[in-house]
Amino acid sequence: MPLSRIIMFVVLSHTAFGAARVTASLYALAHKASAFTVGVLMALFALVPMLLAMRAGRWLDAVGPWKPLATGTALMAAGVLLPAAFPYDVADIGPLLVACALIGTGFMLLQMTVQQIVGHQAAPENRAAAFSVLALGFSTSSLIGPIASGVLIDTLGHRAAFAATFVSLAAAGALLAHHRRDLPSRHAPASTGSDKPMFELLRYREIRNVLIASGLVSMAWDLQTFMIPVYGTRVGLSASEIGLVLGSFAAATFAIRLAMPRIARTYREWQVLTFTLFTGCVAFALIPLFDRLLPLAAATFLLGLGLGAAQPNVMSLIHARSPSGRVGEALGLRTTIMNGSHVVLPLVFGAFGSVLGAAAVFWTMAALLGAGGTAAYRRLRT
Repeated sequence: MPLSRIIMFVVLSHTAFGAARVTASLYALAHKASAFTVGVLMALFALVPMLLAMRAGRWLDAVGPWKPLATGTALMAAGVLLPAAFPYDVADIGPLLVACALIGTGFMLLQMTVQQIVGHQAAPENRAAAFSVLALGFSTSSLIGPIASGVLIDTLGHRAAFAATFVSLAAAGALLAHHRRDLPSRHAPASTGSDKPMFELLRYREIRNVLIASGLVSMAWDLQTFMIPVYGTRVGLSASEIGLVLGSFAAATFAIRLAMPRIARTYREWQVLTFTLFTGCVAFALIPLFDRLLPLAAATFLLGLGLGAAQPNVMSLIHARSPSGRVGEALGLRTTIMNGSHVVLPLVFGAFGSVLGAAAVFWTMAALLGAGGTAAYRRLRT
């Protein structure tokens, strides 16, 4: 399947995912749901994938990309149609709860499978560049989805917005069906890891190191998403100013991913990850020192340059270091760690910040990233 078609499929499916997340929360809030209820809805997008990602990765290794892609698209389509078919006034929040679980699980299958396809199709020396192009597709749809959701809700209503999201998934499904013959039956002989313990891959030092780095980056990403609005509110920034600070981070991630193909021709993956960890350390250490828009936007831009560079290189290393026939399992393990972060860490950060303050949270994260960067630098030297 050509990379351009894979990117098109990603944009269509991830736009639907982003739009569904926003629409689900606003639909519940419009019917007087509590903040806790909305939190449960958002957690379901990550909770079920966290529990299933390892088994899904092994299944992907065993059967190849077609079945996971078709299943994931179908699950997402069913998820967006449920709240469109059953009004909140009649069915209450039940359809939304099921929809969030279905959409999150379906997108988990799509994301892991697309990552495996791109990694296997790219030559080893071009993997980081190929994953950078894939990351740009995700960045593009991350911008389109929420905007499209807001426009559809304001013009057509929440249920119609869910129904319209189905159109994007139908287009993704049609594109997938058209290129079915271009997909391999499977990437390797039947998985060699299906009879092994769930976290057996952590015994491999190279995989363990990559997953630790990936976990630190995921924690840092979750922290800025959750704590920047909290900190901005505490220092007196307006909602639009907080949005500009977050937008500065997003702009930096897009810029670094745009430059990553050129960077990948000069620097190895672990060199970039070392840069990521140290840059994140410096940015988090600086954020609590500022209480004005421009310096905060500059600090989050620096943070975005670091964290945005991580994913393409993490994915390249996972494909290069995974045992034969177990790339999907490694992707599943990474997805489990990331979704666990999405579910648990906002609660931990919130409690920690309430007791010790936002500055302590930022400086703790800076210390963790600094320790990770030091370990990565030592690895480079050896």
